[in-house]
Amino acid sequence: MPPRTKVPALGDTKLFEPIKIGRMDLKHRIIMAPLTRVRCPEHIPNSDVITYYSQRATPGGLLISEAAHISVMGGNFYGAPGIFTPEQLRAWKKVTSAVHAKGGYIYCQLWHIGRAAVPANLGGRKPHGPSANVIPNGKAWFTPVGPQPSVIAHAMTLEDIDNTVDDYVHAARTAIEAGFDGVEIHNANGYLLDQFLCDNINTRTDAYGGSPENRARLSLRVIDAIVAAIGADRVGIRFSPFSFYQGTFTSDIHRDYGHVIAETDKRQLAYIHLIGPEMDLTQAQEKKRAQLIKVAEKQGVSLDRFEEEFSLKPFKALIKNTLVVGNGSYDERYSGKGLEEGTMDAVAYGRMFISNPDFVERLRRGWELAPYNIATFYSPGPKGFVDYPEYEGKREDARL
Repeated sequence: MPPRTKVPALGDTKLFEPIKIGRMDLKHRIIMAPLTRVRCPEHIPNSDVITYYSQRATPGGLLISEAAHISVMGGNFYGAPGIFTPEQLRAWKKVTSAVHAKGGYIYCQLWHIGRAAVPANLGGRKPHGPSANVIPNGKAWFTPVGPQPSVIAHAMTLEDIDNTVDDYVHAARTAIEAGFDGVEIHNANGYLLDQFLCDNINTRTDAYGGSPENRARLSLRVIDAIVAAIGADRVGIRFSPFSFYQGTFTSDIHRDYGHVIAETDKRQLAYIHLIGPEMDLTQAQEKKRAQLIKVAEKQGVSLDRFEEEFSLKPFKALIKNTLVVGNGSYDERYSGKGLEEGTMDAVAYGRMFISNPDFVERLRRGWELAPYNIATFYSPGPKGFVDYPEYEGKREDARL
């Protein structure tokens, strides 16, 4: 477990300057990143989920929900929420009402995990993917029968693709009806839309494979369809250009992600959420950096240009019309440099929001940050979910 962390008081920094994102007037630039918690029995948020989001809501602050499946074929992780049935809608409405009661905003992250799914969560069916291939040594942990090995995906037909676009639209409309202020399209971390972008996974030879333009086609179709349904100012999207998670890789990161990000920018969404190179879900930062240096060498990027090119800067330079939310192991560190340099307009923090329900106030006042416990990130029940207390020295501090 990490030690307690001292932070400076940041209330007078740019982090606490107001900003308008889409239809929201935010009072600060601290955003809670989407965090998988798998605490939703039968894929329906319960009272603990209401408490969890309410605890972390702040006046004028934005929370992005944990990823919610857009359909049964979207993956159906055991314990993960959905956003496509009437029962899920009614349950989420209680969550959004609790957040709004505290003056906060909340977006719903829309999720299709593609080839990362397993038949145990799909009624025995094969998962959908861009092509019939499998994650090397992959395993799905969140199933009703324990860990299950990955299987070869079903290569999506054109009809499957059309149906999936419809599923995204239905989920987006359901989210708005449930009271969410908008939706974030999960186009990161090796899930379906990201799988289509990556040429090591997408080996199609039709209009959805081959060139960067073709591999970006599904992402852009989903964006356009959701925008037509609920409005561009209620839509965000998340990309992870430097991720290797779920077997993700593409032969030219800047070309492939640069194309889809530049095209997305033309849609003038509420925001584009970019995960930086520091973040890795499965390995230490040192190993991730060494891996990226090898990729840079293959792309012809010299070591003296590595820090500049393998950062969010090249992608931010492509974005002319949209605000950027930056994310990437900023847990207890304030990304002041990114805000001041203009690499990002707001900062998404993740794990420290888990163990510090009053995280925003702790950063504002410089209160000590409580450590998180990785062992309870995905365990069932309230432990490690809704039982982290607010800062214990709060009352004493208020009298100073």
